[in-house]
Amino acid sequence: MKDIKQCVKISAMLAQDKNKCANGKCKLHVCTSCRPSGFPRDPATNRPGFKLFQELSSLLDKNLLRDQIELVPTECLSLCPRPCGIALSRNNSWTYLFGDQDAEKTASDILDCAITYIQNPDGLLPRKDRPETLQPSILGRIPPT
Repeated sequence: MKDIKQCVKISAMLAQDKNKCANGKCKLHVCTSCRPSGFPRDPATNRPGFKLFQELSSLLDKNLLRDQIELVPTECLSLCPRPCGIALSRNNSWTYLFGDQDAEKTASDILDCAITYIQNPDGLLPRKDRPETLQPSILGRIPPT
């Protein structure tokens, strides 16, 4: 995960450059119902998607940029063949869909990716700028509306 110095620098940059914040908070949607095929449905709190949401919530609580990222529990992102699913979105920006996420392995990388996303006013998130674990897991991007 990005270190404190990087987060302080990014936070200060966003506070000074209102254009970077013009599109509002980044929304990080997490499919809380995600589970691999054959994984028990109940209890829902044991599902990998729910655990990913909890881990991201815990990490975000400790992050200096928590005011720039809104964590949104989502019932289903319809990415079932590639659990666990997440999406990054923001007004007037590209939206990105990712699958294959894991609470224990990729949660901090997901936050790093969200931090990179909020630094780009148009929401562009080139492959080379994404954490390595999120490069092969992209499922699509949706143009701004």
